[in-house]
Amino acid sequence: MGNKVLRYEFENYALHPSERLLFRGGEPVPMKSKVFETLLTLVRNPGRLLTKDELMTEIWGSNFVEEANLTQNIFTLRKIFGEKPRDHRFIVTVPGRGYRFVAPVAPVVDANAAETFGTNAPPSAGRSRSLAVLPLKFLFPRETDEKKYLGLAIADSLITQLSTSARFAVRSTEAVLKYAETEKDALAIGRELDVEVVLSGTLQTLNEKIRANLQLHDTQSGDTLWADKFEVVSNDFFELQDTISTRAADALAQRSNGHAARSPRTPDNPEIYQKYIKYRFFWESRTEDGLLASLAGAREIVAAAPDFALGYICLADAYLLLGHHLYLPPARVYENVRAAVDRALALDPQLAEAYATKADYSFITKDWEASERLHRRSIALDPDYAAARHWYSWYLMAMGRFDESFEQIEQAQRLDVNSLYLITIRGVPFCYQRDFDRALRQFRLVLEIDPTYKRAHYYLAWALLHSGRLPEAIAEFERVVAAEPIQQTIALLGYAYGRAGETEKARAMLRRLESMGRERYVSPYHRAIFYAGLDDRDAVFAELENAFAENSIWLIWLNVDLQFDHLRADPRFRALVERLNFPR
Repeated sequence: MGNKVLRYEFENYALHPSERLLFRGGEPVPMKSKVFETLLTLVRNPGRLLTKDELMTEIWGSNFVEEANLTQNIFTLRKIFGEKPRDHRFIVTVPGRGYRFVAPVAPVVDANAAETFGTNAPPSAGRSRSLAVLPLKFLFPRETDEKKYLGLAIADSLITQLSTSARFAVRSTEAVLKYAETEKDALAIGRELDVEVVLSGTLQTLNEKIRANLQLHDTQSGDTLWADKFEVVSNDFFELQDTISTRAADALAQRSNGHAARSPRTPDNPEIYQKYIKYRFFWESRTEDGLLASLAGAREIVAAAPDFALGYICLADAYLLLGHHLYLPPARVYENVRAAVDRALALDPQLAEAYATKADYSFITKDWEASERLHRRSIALDPDYAAARHWYSWYLMAMGRFDESFEQIEQAQRLDVNSLYLITIRGVPFCYQRDFDRALRQFRLVLEIDPTYKRAHYYLAWALLHSGRLPEAIAEFERVVAAEPIQQTIALLGYAYGRAGETEKARAMLRRLESMGRERYVSPYHRAIFYAGLDDRDAVFAELENAFAENSIWLIWLNVDLQFDHLRADPRFRALVERLNFPR
């Protein structure tokens, strides 16, 4: 059996089939699922003419689609590649027949796929990473003639030692010699030498002590992949050279084997890690009590272990879900999440969990482009982190990319097969696509597994409501509110009463919201949902303006929210959606 293709490389692009990601210069390139399928099919057949029928069968199977869909995908790919008319560096159209991918493609294969240095692309061991070791520079250059050459000697020794490792394709000493006296930036030199990573550093002296400070950088992204310092007490030139270079080479070898010099995933104190596991379990409950317990526990963890990066993610994620579920007002959520996630990334710049959390923070603060980029970065760093795919699925739903969202939910479910929550939300994209029969089947399937699962009852009621089965929806929502009288369920029951013409019952739900608001935060977005059920448009838009004023988290759903479907033609609604500047 042939080795698995880890990625396909062409020009400065890398296409990763298993992760369904395209990277350009190390940065992920957003694209829709079927556009990715189109590119993957072309790249797997370089130089070969693929007819339109072949492509459509490969991409859509037996489903009937118009040829215009394929044409649009090709147009999108050319736009991604920056191709101008008749500038077919990647894709050539054969009139009346099909398309040919003409750029040279290099498949990178590996049977074992072990981890190498942290990077923007998914880790693999398919090939050595190109590396340049630059001469180290003294911070205070007034040294003896012998010590002036110490930086170059250490670089030469490192090059010799690292060249024996299959993990590195190291540039020769001759290639870097000319940079011994230059003031050029290390990243610029790395790009000039056409390497993926560059190792640079400085030397400091104090009496008989010499300290070497080394940093490894990704030349495309500029990210610091590794950093360390080494101190040696000696006046012997060769001892200094050998000791520093050997210790640095050993540290780099450990780093390349996945043992990074980074904030540990498990703290030294095992009790702290047990607390972390305990409070993540509470967090998974998604109940107010569970989330507040998780928040309190996370505060204990970061106080006791301030260098434990995952402790800060536990803290940030507790705030995030408290915000998503409306247990805290948005302003309090935003400030605390940002501070915690920035601290986690400072401790561990390659922590996938931190990028996933920062992606969700960018999502709720409406920085759409940053959110997508960070979601993809998280998945690239750890394709097996289920929460990253789950959170990315919500982002994709809010952007109206429902097929892609479903794919991410499926990926998350493969990683966390026993999660009732993930089994439940498989049905949510179907609701947004108005395929309510499929959605209802999914939610009822969950209730066959666990008839008491509140989240499935909530979504079942929601699907019944928008499929037009109002009596069933109201009965189900009444059971949901009885079991979980939170503002989301009360607002939706009021909405359902309003749509059914039961105005007095609807007004009773409004009074419950008002009473709740005297004791705790109630979202103006959900008051707007209530008024949408009564078709009180002035009240709806007044509350949505209030939601904008507080930068409500739930405004992320405005462009797809089913409760507002009957208002979409209203110019006031269109103006609100425009203000959110959703990607087109």
